Amino acid sequence: MENTCIMAASPLLPFKTHSLQVAELQLLLSGDMEAAKVKELITTAKRNYVISRHKRSITKLKPSKNRKNGCYKTRIYIDGIRRDVSAATEEKLIEKLYEYYYNKENAIQTLQQAFEAYIDYKKSCLNRSDKTLYDDKVLFHQVSKELRETNIHVITDEDIQKYIVSSLLPKAPKPALLKRLLQLLRAVFDYALRKKLCYDNPLRYIVAQDYYKYCNTKVKTDEEKAFSSEELIKLSSDAEAHLDNPRVLMSMLSKETGMRVGELTSLHKEDVGDSFIHVHRQQIQDGKNVYEVPYTKDERLHPHNGRYIPLTNEAKRIIGLAMDIQGDSLYLFHDRGNTNMVTKDSYILNLRRRCKRLGCIPTNNHAFRMAYNSRLIELGFSSSDRALILGHEVQTNEAHYSLTDKRRLEDIKNRLTQK
Repeated sequence: MENTCIMAASPLLPFKTHSLQVAELQLLLSGDMEAAKVKELITTAKRNYVISRHKRSITKLKPSKNRKNGCYKTRIYIDGIRRDVSAATEEKLIEKLYEYYYNKENAIQTLQQAFEAYIDYKKSCLNRSDKTLYDDKVLFHQVSKELRETNIHVITDEDIQKYIVSSLLPKAPKPALLKRLLQLLRAVFDYALRKKLCYDNPLRYIVAQDYYKYCNTKVKTDEEKAFSSEELIKLSSDAEAHLDNPRVLMSMLSKETGMRVGELTSLHKEDVGDSFIHVHRQQIQDGKNVYEVPYTKDERLHPHNGRYIPLTNEAKRIIGLAMDIQGDSLYLFHDRGNTNMVTKDSYILNLRRRCKRLGCIPTNNHAFRMAYNSRLIELGFSSSDRALILGHEVQTNEAHYSLTDKRRLEDIKNRLTQK
């Protein structure tokens, strides 16, 4: 058996290939060149086309009973499945490979098809998580159907700018969404450019900041970010009437620990100690898929075995109630008789409904986290201590978690005017 590499020198490669000019194309089509020469040039062009794409070796097999003169063989992958391709001669094998790669590349024409190929590349070559790919798909769906169905090689920077002005900006997007969408489109065009599906990346002419003034720059007030003391009392009182619901117990533990939603739902019974909770997992949802990963939000790229949160007496009481839920589950929070963890969506929905019924301004779990940070501030904990317990950077705590809540003004006034 003899191995020959497709990159080996060949008598059919007498010159360095280059892009044909209009005059050269006219010469080829004019009939002034001998047919044999035209055929040789076409064969050379096809071989070079295959060489630039097919990196696996071609094997020359020895003669056998079925093939007296032997044959040439190589391997390709179709949808991740290995396929062997063979032909009687190397030239015929090159022809098969040319048809395969040409048809594969020319099947991708629209921006939508290029995006799908890019997603496949991120999954198979970059090993990106299912959640990352799902988030990309949700974000890409913001692009208008008209633009998604346009041939990628004809899309210009002005086409994208017109889409931004006519379709995206009227929806009053947040600046962060606009920025992420343009970054995604830039990555898709970079991939398409690399695969020779287009001739330029129009996103290099577009600056997201040019449109920020037309975006929704409204930010939540501190009252909308964190539960007030009065709201926490309402939620706690309401919870006492629903202690058989694990989602209600989760909200009570969130109030006492500042844990994220995904951390609450994925908490194992074995993670609970006598004095601390070991937080080192989170639940991930991408579409209908729900699964657990062994890291928290802040340690995806830099795992450090999670963090430990001290347990208050109230937290211990809540954990005891959760432990008594009927069912042999490894998760602290689960429905009665069910061993599966509670999903984030069902917890978020339950909390939102309770908050609206009770008249609370915030309606999400993050408001517990913000209120817990404020509680730690009032108790005199430093920013580094608070960051350690909450599981984020000190700068994040100072920039996004330290509130100037107007609801505290009355208390501040009373303290300042005391005689």
